[in-house]
Amino acid sequence: MLTARIDASLARLFDLSGGRELWIACSGGLDSMALVDLVCNLSRYRRRAAGVLHFNHGLRKGARDDELLVAAGARRLGLVLLLGQGRKLLETAQKTGHLSLETAARNARYAFFRHFLETRPQALLLTAHQADDQAETILMNLMRGAGLRGVKGIPFRRGRIGRPLLEITRAELAAYAAERKIIYREDPSNRDKSFFRNRIRHELMPVIRRLGDPGLVARLSAAGRRLALDLEFIDRQLADYLELLVPEDDGVSVSRKILRELPEALRYHFLGAMLRRAGARRQVPARVLEDLEALLAGRRESRYDLGAGLVFRAGPEKVFIGFKASSPVESRELSGYRCEIPDFGEYRLPGELGVLGLKVFSGNGMPLGRNRNGEGMQGPGNTEIVDGEKLLFPLEIRNWTPGDRFQPLGLEGHSRKVKKLFAENGLTRQQRLRQPLLVNGSGEIIWVVGRRLDHRFRLTATTRCPVALTFRPGD
Repeated sequence: MLTARIDASLARLFDLSGGRELWIACSGGLDSMALVDLVCNLSRYRRRAAGVLHFNHGLRKGARDDELLVAAGARRLGLVLLLGQGRKLLETAQKTGHLSLETAARNARYAFFRHFLETRPQALLLTAHQADDQAETILMNLMRGAGLRGVKGIPFRRGRIGRPLLEITRAELAAYAAERKIIYREDPSNRDKSFFRNRIRHELMPVIRRLGDPGLVARLSAAGRRLALDLEFIDRQLADYLELLVPEDDGVSVSRKILRELPEALRYHFLGAMLRRAGARRQVPARVLEDLEALLAGRRESRYDLGAGLVFRAGPEKVFIGFKASSPVESRELSGYRCEIPDFGEYRLPGELGVLGLKVFSGNGMPLGRNRNGEGMQGPGNTEIVDGEKLLFPLEIRNWTPGDRFQPLGLEGHSRKVKKLFAENGLTRQQRLRQPLLVNGSGEIIWVVGRRLDHRFRLTATTRCPVALTFRPGD
């Protein structure tokens, strides 16, 4: 029975996460509306604090109707409803150049989820990913040449986000929705074949189903679950070897002899773990690990540029992965830190850097930061007043990287390197490593935090929405 299977999944999620409250991310589509009904239909969870989260990406005309449908469903079931709103996601994707619209939307949605979970430490958040989604993800990652970490697919749980439907097919959910007369909306973007996932769903999956049988999706999803268990076993085997890693000021190293003697199956995972320990921000493709493996097999000293300031060096005695000597992120502390700022509010920055605040300015009279001509000036101490209409969320706090440029306030829009500002301020290497930059969603540096505002975000005589940026430094 479907409810019994969901009941077992939820019990496992509560045991694993330690959650006390139950919240459901609901888009208004078939899967998530069915999940809301399924959870409310399980009497054992009715006494828990519960609610629904809906994120409106603002990308299509029917988005408001989705929101109203979710609101009506939550009201009917007596559930609290929290709403999130995306801002200019299409512009974000276009301006950054390296983000697809699908990725920009997902990033904004999960930033909303993370912010919610930070405010509700006892909450368990459920998403409605199901077996068909899992099968599509596994096939997508296989086609991209992913290793085991990608091919295992969507995790059953990550932190306090759980996915109880991963072994339930879309057909089962459709049958349940028909039986329960659940009203839902079909997102027309799910048919847009400009998205890679939709091409997998509408072009590849029908072919695979014809070659297989009705149980194919369930088997693919089950394969992902078994691969996840295999990866857990490999990580346990790897733990003893990872103790042999030697921390260095700008990365990690290990004896070349030890690395070459590792079983081949573990060597790839060990190199991946070295990359993560050294400060890699994202998982590297399997082909890069194959290149590193080939360099290890040779006798000569070798070097491989991994991008983003990271380098692989294999010497006669040891193998090193870390940041280049000239890299601004050569310290292991806060190496490559990033922190997403999804909306107004206060945010604690990584590494005890301090607290950043963003608030719509509501002072009386002329807002702080304007001179007589109405043009931007710096506020007192660690405060800046900026033109809020220029902000494109989500913003980002990150450390400096080589080549970063901005337009310092007072230079009438002329560009210069952030590194030059550091030199003029006499910052030591460690101070440069810790210096946060506030970056707009479209990529421009808004503020070298606590030091200099960018000219493009200054107040002007036409500013209608002044926003106060505040920074309280940490230790």
